[in-house]
Amino acid sequence: MKRHLFLLASLLAFPASAGVYKWTDAQGQAHYSDTPSAAAQSTQLKLQSFSGPVQVSKAIGADSGVTIYTTEWCGVCQRAKAFFRQNGVPFHEWDVEKTDYGAAKFKQLGGSGVPVITVGKEKMMGFDANAFMSMWKKTSGKQQQ
Repeated sequence: MKRHLFLLASLLAFPASAGVYKWTDAQGQAHYSDTPSAAAQSTQLKLQSFSGPVQVSKAIGADSGVTIYTTEWCGVCQRAKAFFRQNGVPFHEWDVEKTDYGAAKFKQLGGSGVPVITVGKEKMMGFDANAFMSMWKKTSGKQQQ
């Protein structure tokens, strides 16, 4: 029994490694999917959505306020931005695939998957609403003092 639990725990410890594929249709519209297109040449993107539990740590060289480093195809990024808007959180967004600044900051922050969210001097890899609000409230409280 212990052997089976160990095996199960080992398998769950590895993050999902599904790829993200990009292709362009005949009208020039870009598409993103977790499977390659059968109708068009697809490119597997090297950057992935952050998987696994959210990680919060110190952010060296972060911008002030709330900044989210995203990609166009990232569903977690879309959910995080919707949460920010619904909760009145002002934020800056940098697409790490479309802007040199976003790509450079993402690399500087140690990003390996999107989103990376910075709040003052803290960063979050991935997104969790409760963890974010805790970070944001701590930073907002310091700014008001």
